[in-house]
Amino acid sequence: MKLKGLLAALAPTIAKSVGGPMGGMAMKLVAAKLGVKEENPVKIEKLLEAQPEKIEKLKEAEDEFADKIKAMEIDLEGFRVQTADVQDARATFSKDPTPRIIAILAMGGFLAYIFMVTLRGPEQTDDAIVNLVLGYLGGLVTGVTSFYFGSSHNGK
Repeated sequence: MKLKGLLAALAPTIAKSVGGPMGGMAMKLVAAKLGVKEENPVKIEKLLEAQPEKIEKLKEAEDEFADKIKAMEIDLEGFRVQTADVQDARATFSKDPTPRIIAILAMGGFLAYIFMVTLRGPEQTDDAIVNLVLGYLGGLVTGVTSFYFGSSHNGK
């Protein structure tokens, strides 16, 4: 395909990504910069052949795409650091009984409070206090389960 050759010469970062997992994002960026509605490589190739002045726009797309890739790599490095930190904490505290005792107390307290609130009639409970305590205990139990079983929270 000619486009791959044009891209390799003019926009090497984008050329490497075409056909890979980042290819869609790269082609969408190129199409937007060149003013083409579709991310069709054939149309982009014809546009570059017909209007060589658009090559400058392609180079702008290359720079922008390279910046996006660098930002993603920074996010990936942060994820690696966070994962290593969590794994280290789990390894460190896996032998200490204190986190387990706290976890059991938190889970037991949460379940006991829910059970107690369920058995009492609605006229005997203050909704604001019940919601406050449930929110606090729910957050505590979420932290405990995230520590022991992992979390999908990405730090944002």
